[in-house]
Amino acid sequence: MFKNRWLKHIYPKSLWGQLVSLLLLALVISQLVTLLIFVDARRIANDDFEQDRMIERIVNLVHLIEIQRGRIRPNRRLFDRFDSRNLKIKLSQSPVRGRDDQPMHSAHIQRILMKNLPNVERIVVISEGARGMMGTFRRAKQPKTTRISIGLQSGQWLNVTRLERPSSYSWIAPLLLTMVLMVLFIIVIVSWVVRRMTKPLGALADAAQKLGRGQDVGELVEEGTADVRHVTQSFNQMNRKVKNFVDDRTKMLAAISHDLRTPITSLRLRAEFIEDKEMQGKILETLDEMQMMTEAALKFSKDSVSDEKTKETDLESLLESLVEDYKDMGAQVALSEDNQRPQIVLPMRVMAMKRALRNLVDNGLKYGEQVEVDFRLIDGGKNVAICITDTGSGIVEDEFEKVFEPFYRLEKSRNKDTGGVGLGLSIARNIIRGHGGDVTIRNIMQDGEARGLEVRVTLPL
Repeated sequence: MFKNRWLKHIYPKSLWGQLVSLLLLALVISQLVTLLIFVDARRIANDDFEQDRMIERIVNLVHLIEIQRGRIRPNRRLFDRFDSRNLKIKLSQSPVRGRDDQPMHSAHIQRILMKNLPNVERIVVISEGARGMMGTFRRAKQPKTTRISIGLQSGQWLNVTRLERPSSYSWIAPLLLTMVLMVLFIIVIVSWVVRRMTKPLGALADAAQKLGRGQDVGELVEEGTADVRHVTQSFNQMNRKVKNFVDDRTKMLAAISHDLRTPITSLRLRAEFIEDKEMQGKILETLDEMQMMTEAALKFSKDSVSDEKTKETDLESLLESLVEDYKDMGAQVALSEDNQRPQIVLPMRVMAMKRALRNLVDNGLKYGEQVEVDFRLIDGGKNVAICITDTGSGIVEDEFEKVFEPFYRLEKSRNKDTGGVGLGLSIARNIIRGHGGDVTIRNIMQDGEARGLEVRVTLPL
């Protein structure tokens, strides 16, 4: 579990980071495997080359000693001509002996020497050390040593010791430089490709965010790869269909509300001729209610098709302006004071947002008489919450969602003298959701009883 969380924390989230990380990981692994194979193959080739040179020198020296026996006398000067940095030759009365802990007799070298020295009957070859893939890493602690003893006709032994020195790895530097250059080229090329791929995706994300906030989004330019162009084309089609659907429904609602004015006016005129005053009063009261509903629906439709532009707005200044307007009218509305509150700037349609907040404050004043407005950051700074609280009697939880439905009016849970037609909260939620947020309500409980209502508006930063 800990490892998964650690990997999840360091694993890049962006497309660029993931592509670069995976490509670099594949490059490093492949280069390391290739390097290990190349190093071992190079070491074996060098060993074979040095072994061939050693055998050639031994064969030449034995031929020189045996053929020229009696003419020349083996001495240190002669051996110095055949010695090298890794090869030491001397005469001895006994052959070499290997270590008793891990002797490894090299039959291969012995066969080659016997083939090149057919007249020599006694050849002893002892090799100690590692050879193979792991030999490269073991030689640093245990160098490979080859000891050879050749019995001469004089009865002496020609002892040869070959000590393999640690190899120089200076040749690895060009390979590492090549790897670094490949990494840089991959980062540059992938960065250019990913930027080219993600640029239309970024524009698409911005457009989707604006559309979620109710802003007017025009046609996006179809560019990038075929898949990205297809996604952009689908988004443009969806945007057109959603826009046409909303416009058609809003225009239909406006048309119905407008057309209802004429028959309502006609019925009002005809009601004046009813002689039964009680019946006449009831009919006129019903017509007044229908008139209010029609005007509210018409206003709702006009608000829905508002073409107000979105602009960056300081939230605290907006709320202060709203509260000051209520104070000028003598209403008991206050903005909570908090000196530690950060400045919050949001993209919004100012007049529409003011209308939504005004509906919520009016609702609180109607049922609670006193209203307090507060705002703060929530969800780790991702969203901002505007809280509008009143001192009313609250409402039952079953009504929390119903009060946002169009034309729904509370009659029992709060003051009976409600007024309006039940569109205020619906309009407010419609505007707030058009900004990508939402609005919820809850009772403020004290001693087990509702002592007020809190309306919370949540807007994304």
